Amino acid sequence: MLGIFERRILRIIYGSLNDNGVWRTFYNNEFYALYDELDMVKVVKIGRLRCLGHLFRMLELDPRRKLIRFKPEDTRRVGKPKLF
Repeated sequence: MLGIFERRILRIIYGSLNDNGVWRTFYNNEFYALYDELDMVKVVKIGRLRCLGHLFRMLELDPRRKLIRFKPEDTRRVGKPKLF
């Protein structure tokens, strides 16, 4: 979904291409050749990996590190929550 949003914004920024008198929109590979940057999905994934590496370098007793290893054991009730 993030990649779709990025391409839609690039279409707005770059507009259409006049190809021998016929107007057409850019293909995705043409956008990335013009834009010449990493796409947003890769930037987000790199940021997540950087954050995860930071968490794994923390001390074992750090509460933030305990939080990533936490796995809930119980399940929720089925249905609408009671209002009381």
